[in-house]
Amino acid sequence: MTATAINPSQIPSATRARRFAQAMKGFLISPRWLFVIIALVVWQTYAVFRNSRLIPTPVKVGATMWRILTSGIFFEQLAASMTRILIGFSLAMILGTIIGILMGSRKSYDQFFKAMVILGLALPGLIYALICVMFFGISILAPVTAILAGSYPFVVINVAEGVKSLDKDLIDMSRSYKIGRGKIVRQVILPSLLPFILAAIRNGFAIAWKICTLVEVFGAVSGVGYMIKNSFDQYAVYGIVAWALMFGGVMLLIEYGLLVPAERYLARWRPKVKQVI
Repeated sequence: MTATAINPSQIPSATRARRFAQAMKGFLISPRWLFVIIALVVWQTYAVFRNSRLIPTPVKVGATMWRILTSGIFFEQLAASMTRILIGFSLAMILGTIIGILMGSRKSYDQFFKAMVILGLALPGLIYALICVMFFGISILAPVTAILAGSYPFVVINVAEGVKSLDKDLIDMSRSYKIGRGKIVRQVILPSLLPFILAAIRNGFAIAWKICTLVEVFGAVSGVGYMIKNSFDQYAVYGIVAWALMFGGVMLLIEYGLLVPAERYLARWRPKVKQVI
């Protein structure tokens, strides 16, 4: 009996195809789609039952979303909003990381910054939006400053907790073996801080786009929040829902298209826990 020869070059491509098929199967057959279907059915049923202009049907909202997308206005307004979010959140990450490292490293810094950070966590985003619009008007400083003030406390808390949870014994052992400071930072400190930094990015970014939308509602001439306000002024509930769903879709795309793959790649060295209880 003659054995069939297998070309080794075919194995990686077959493996990749199988993994892609499994990934697509897991994506399509997922509880998240079951939730979406149930939500749409309940929404449609309630809208038909109420028969009110205040509750648009999913079909009407979908048609509005399609019209906004095909006109190109969505991408123009999204670009304006994302520019403000990226600038403000980048500044919040820099400031929050610096303060978080200081608070996690020394008790004196923790006591110095703690009241300010707690106050920043307690104040709602609406306060930042209103104050910044009053101070800076419709300039880009209003959303950037509001995002910075509202997002950096969440970055501080996560980074500070990460610094406090560092394995001091592992750092001391690295120093006793005379390992350079740069190598300790790259191979010991940063990998340990990575989960906390990623959590800071997720929480802070979620706060950033909410605050940006509020600022655009009160004091802007462009952006998704500005378009939501236009729909509100026209008493068009379907327009408000359409813009909100599209903006939320972009945030989901960033979450599952950028943040989750980045976390999976950067934390690939960590052991995976399949079940806790």
